[in-house]
Amino acid sequence: MKVGSVVKLARGVYNHFGLESFTAVLVEKIPRKDNLEYDWLVMTDGRFISLGRQIEQSAELIGEAG
Repeated sequence: MKVGSVVKLARGVYNHFGLESFTAVLVEKIPRKDNLEYDWLVMTDGRFISLGRQIEQSAELIGEAG
């Protein structure tokens, strides 16, 4: 997964944020100062949310950016 990829978010993310759509676009890797390295900034439902990098395992890749 990389910036610009379109993913289908897991139901837990959908429920936690009260989203109307499971679809999101990966916008930016946000560096962290701990051993987890980075989070993802994603755009979904017309807003931006920050998600841990575990979405790389839990989200389904729908379309990869060129």
